Amino acid sequence: MHQLSDEAGEDRTLLICGTAFRTRTQQFSNLELKKIPAAVLQRCEWGKDDYSLRVENLPRAAPVPAEENGAQASLFEVETK
Repeated sequence: MHQLSDEAGEDRTLLICGTAFRTRTQQFSNLELKKIPAAVLQRCEWGKDDYSLRVENLPRAAPVPAEENGAQASLFEVETK
């Protein structure tokens, strides 16, 4: 835990999730320790090396002009007229 705390640094925080901890959590102000509930652990797949996802290139939706949907135009959109 000391090494993780040192690597995170004082200006950042690190969330650590585990099944059990053998440390005093108060001594690491930049670490947040959370126990993983047993119900979540039972739904996990253990012993897998590959969690590949099937990714497809879907066509892009046509942009809706800001005036039509009542929203403010994005600062990053380029107006073409």
